[in-house]
Amino acid sequence: MAASKAARPARLPSMPLPEEEILEGVPDARCLFTAESADEGASAGFWSCDVGRYEFYFGYDEFVYLVEGELSVTEGERTFEMRPGDTAHFPQGCTTIWHITKKMTKYFVARAPYED
Repeated sequence: MAASKAARPARLPSMPLPEEEILEGVPDARCLFTAESADEGASAGFWSCDVGRYEFYFGYDEFVYLVEGELSVTEGERTFEMRPGDTAHFPQGCTTIWHITKKMTKYFVARAPYED
């Protein structure tokens, strides 16, 4: 196993959102995976999306760092704003509504649930 390095390209590859996740807007979702653990349970990369409202269910843990853009995230009764430089954790099993008000790019690290 060797260390790796990746840079964010000027334009990420397209990764369309499932229709059922789109609440408002016309997303241009894009993603580039930059790393994966040897057991393939963890991955990292860049993800971007246009202005709109989208629902996401997290079937895995995800840690994010907002590189650019602005959005609010609602989970149940709680809403928080995110700006460039902010970090957040989305635990496995949570459902969120992302209201993106300025096209955003995040860097994420995601970990799938452990299987026995």
